[in-house]
Amino acid sequence: MAHAKSDGSTPRFPVRVNPVHLHPDERRAQLADGWRFRLDPDDVGVADGWHARQDGIADSIAVPGCWQGQGYGDDSTDEVWDFRLEARTLRATYTGTGWYATTFRVPDELVGERHELRFGGVHPSAEFWLNGVRLGEHHQPFVPVGFDVGDILRDDADNDLVVRVSEDARELGFAFSWQGNWSGLYRPVEIVATGDACVEQARLLPDTGTGVLRCEFATGGVSDGATAQAAVSRDDADSGAMATGEAPVRDGVATLDLAVPGVDLWSPDRPALYRVDVTLARGDVVLDALSERTGFVRFDTDGTHLRVNEEPYYWRGTGEFLAAPETGSPDTDRERLRRKLTNLREYGYNYVRFQSYVQAPEYYDVADEVGLVIQSEMGMLGGWGGHNQWHVYAWPQPTPDARSALSEQWDATVLRDVNHPSANFYCMSNELGSRCTHPRLAWKCYERTRDIKPTALVLWTDGGWNPDLPSDFVNAEANIADECPKPLIQHEYRWWSSFPDVRISDRYDGAMRPYAQDMARAAAREHGVEHTLEEAAANSQRLQLVEAKGKMELCRRDNPTLAGICHFNAMDTTPSPQGVIDEFFERKVASSDEWLRTNGDTVVMCGLGFDERVYVPGDTVEAELFVSDYSHPPLSRPVVGWRIVSSGRVLDSGALTYDHSPFGTCRVGRLTARIPDDVSVPARARLVAEVVEGERRFCNEWDLWLLPADGPIGDVVRVGDELRTWISGVDAQVASVADLAPDGARVVLAEELTKDIEQFVRSGGRAILAAGEGLLRPWHAKLGEHHNHYFFTPPANYPPYEDGHDGTIIQEHPALDCLMHERFADLQFYRLMKDAAPMPLEPLGLNDDDPIVRPIHSFPVGRSLGYLVERRIGDGVIMLCALSLDREYPEASALLHSLVEYLASGVSNAPEMTRDAIDAVRAGSMLS
Repeated sequence: MAHAKSDGSTPRFPVRVNPVHLHPDERRAQLADGWRFRLDPDDVGVADGWHARQDGIADSIAVPGCWQGQGYGDDSTDEVWDFRLEARTLRATYTGTGWYATTFRVPDELVGERHELRFGGVHPSAEFWLNGVRLGEHHQPFVPVGFDVGDILRDDADNDLVVRVSEDARELGFAFSWQGNWSGLYRPVEIVATGDACVEQARLLPDTGTGVLRCEFATGGVSDGATAQAAVSRDDADSGAMATGEAPVRDGVATLDLAVPGVDLWSPDRPALYRVDVTLARGDVVLDALSERTGFVRFDTDGTHLRVNEEPYYWRGTGEFLAAPETGSPDTDRERLRRKLTNLREYGYNYVRFQSYVQAPEYYDVADEVGLVIQSEMGMLGGWGGHNQWHVYAWPQPTPDARSALSEQWDATVLRDVNHPSANFYCMSNELGSRCTHPRLAWKCYERTRDIKPTALVLWTDGGWNPDLPSDFVNAEANIADECPKPLIQHEYRWWSSFPDVRISDRYDGAMRPYAQDMARAAAREHGVEHTLEEAAANSQRLQLVEAKGKMELCRRDNPTLAGICHFNAMDTTPSPQGVIDEFFERKVASSDEWLRTNGDTVVMCGLGFDERVYVPGDTVEAELFVSDYSHPPLSRPVVGWRIVSSGRVLDSGALTYDHSPFGTCRVGRLTARIPDDVSVPARARLVAEVVEGERRFCNEWDLWLLPADGPIGDVVRVGDELRTWISGVDAQVASVADLAPDGARVVLAEELTKDIEQFVRSGGRAILAAGEGLLRPWHAKLGEHHNHYFFTPPANYPPYEDGHDGTIIQEHPALDCLMHERFADLQFYRLMKDAAPMPLEPLGLNDDDPIVRPIHSFPVGRSLGYLVERRIGDGVIMLCALSLDREYPEASALLHSLVEYLASGVSNAPEMTRDAIDAVRAGSMLS
């Protein structure tokens, strides 16, 4: 077993701190009160002897927690390094040394022959003194450590404990500092008393096939003549012991096998847990006692399936970036974690990937209870994939200067979590692709992990695959499925981000500040759009959900052999609100029932693309239907029914039968529906599909938009021989400006705001100006999202922040009634925007009023943009349009009709266009 024994001066790790159950004979107490603190920015504390005289360590502080989250530091900024943002992320900013101190007396009930001080978690590194005597140091942020305090501890007097926390091992915390540098004693500190022998490690190894629980106990101290006794019971009942046994301690180890009758297996669906009560005794004298918890579970693979207890599961994962606004450091409040992780399960997620770090044991305790499988990621081969053009983070590579520290922390963390059924996926690195400069180390790490925890599955990188390296399953891009014979989970899919939600800023009353919201406010204030922030958040979240639903279903539908999808992320993570739930794990737009249609065990999917959502009378809707079934038990002979519904009326319906295959994605067949001829007004519709077997039903639905038949556009002429293709196909005569008069053709279409057109409008005419190159603000796609990047939100809010937008705000305006917009651009606008860049309003002098259609610019910059802008010039009106108006699309044709009809009506409340704005628009429009 991988454990370090105490010799009275050597630190011992991992130790148990804050266990979920306390044995009646266990003697431990938390040192929770009376902690004091002092910053040491010049790092003089050791030289000045702060460990021996504590009078200068006088400010109060809470343990557990991080000191920056409690206001220790200053108001300077820190780097949110993955996004290259400078922000004050926590209540205070500070990177450097800090000192803790407390004075305590040993409680009467803790009198014993041996005492150990245990520190549940310290980040980055620490040195420890008790009563002026240096106990040692610790440099493993993920690992709890203990010190045998022997004769140093005073049984009947005050004891002075001092801890110096420093920067020495920040790199070993990997992504602990993802949201800014935090430091401190982030888990409880405890004092534990035992007899002259103690249980240093209890490793529980359940066998799902036999129902036998092997218990291995490593002991310390004087264990001669001692016996280890164990009793197994259900964790959720007072039914008494189901199996008991005892074994003598030989050479510091005791092993016994307990046959548990009628074992209930642990799984994400049924997370059955068992409690194991252990005593170490010599005769009738109890030397030590503890209570552990475990579950009977087996993970394995079968072809492309990743199985639990020999049943395939569809792995619906999420990334986790230590989003803990209450604490700023790993949360140890099990009640709060229970609420959060229960909600995560209700939204359909069954595993969590910790992105290049490891959470506190309390998180695993709750994951055990709710049925979440955890992928711990300790960066054995480099926390973020090493030094290359994509990942330039300064995490250590496993070269000789860092190898021992990396290996030691890896093994100790696997052993720390050995009894958790949730802790069964382990990953060595992030996004190494197919490269690995340390393959032998990868294999050694794999072998050691399987030796410590035989049920674990291990992969050498998340975001890549190399068939010559150890991966029990693969987390990579779905497009390698044909060449990968192992279970494949889609890697980091796909960072869709909404606008920071200023409406919940006051929720950030703990350690973290609402720094993304603050940045959004500052940028919006600079550009005159602060009044849009609340609606920007709401509308952005709605668009984000449209994209997430469509693309999650597309990935599952089009990759039928995938073992799962790791959605990045289920929850928001400041400053990149990527989730379907927010940073507090609460609902944004979709309820859990609604999201389960997309993210459940069994999902009905259709083949409609984003550009197949708008129809006119007589159109045929054709769509393939699919069913992905990973229910337990799976379906056997289901029937799929479908219908198209609008305003309570069923426009068409049908049913499909098919050969169902469980634990995979099946093509059901093609539906064909006709839009009735009597659609005379714009209407919203839904395609609803439902798979039914007996009492079981799984439903999904997709929005459609129905537009009435279109006719010629009257009362309009085109100026110039050609317009750009995206405003082509207009049934209107071509004229020169000289032929125009306000009392003749009332609306003109043009690309250039010439002096003649200005005069035409000023005299009472109406014009639609198709915004060309000189009036637009194009941007590049991010992270390979090369198509539709003008419609959907930017992935992960990565720089450059000038690129991308977060949705739209659409004003109530008669010209847009035809598109039933509900104040944001849903998929009825998809083809109007997907390849169309918006206009920057400030340099054009158009930021004096809200545009009719406003894209919400990326929040760190917050520029004012517009797709459709109305202004008066003299007695007339001009409409600047950056939307695509290609009449191949019925929505474009309907919008053009509506614009012309509105302008021809002569009604407008738009503000007057300034002379400077006219000149700026003219200069931009006449680029050629």
